[in-house]
Amino acid sequence: MTRRAAYHHGDLAAAALDAAQGLVAEDPSASFSLRTLAERLGVAHRALYNHFEDREALMATLAARGFDQLAAELAPTPDPAGFMAAYVRFALAQPGLYAVMTARHHDQINAHAPLRAAVDKVIAVALDALATPCADDDTRRREVMRVWMLAHGAIGLQRAGMLRMRSDAAFAQEVLHIAGLVPPQEKS
Repeated sequence: MTRRAAYHHGDLAAAALDAAQGLVAEDPSASFSLRTLAERLGVAHRALYNHFEDREALMATLAARGFDQLAAELAPTPDPAGFMAAYVRFALAQPGLYAVMTARHHDQINAHAPLRAAVDKVIAVALDALATPCADDDTRRREVMRVWMLAHGAIGLQRAGMLRMRSDAAFAQEVLHIAGLVPPQEKS
């Protein structure tokens, strides 16, 4: 396929995101260049600039896609245990995408409207699943942040091989225990 024919194959932006997601699945460091991505797609690397201002814009869009996927997986989990299990499964199953998502700085999130909207979806689901319903906004935010920070740190330790958990479900349950989200009668 010639480069010109490849460029007109359809939705290059979506194809670029699919290929970028594939690249981060292969190498969670996400150290690929736009040139590498273009080669994978069979297009001139300049063609990508018609859809993404630069590599950071591509990565922000990929992160938005990841947060949208995470929100969809978390949405049917209105309780802390279901939320944590779904979150852990997502992060451990897609380490490269999760790394791209969590590598965005606050300013980068706010500068990219689709990313901000996708992050807000995850936050809304987290508030529903993890926060005390009648508490004030600041308390609810802190309740979610406590669990999110704990889960993110635990996921990093688990991925690094520093923890010894038998399964993702056992790992998620342990995070719930540590976070104090499992009622006393459920603790072993």
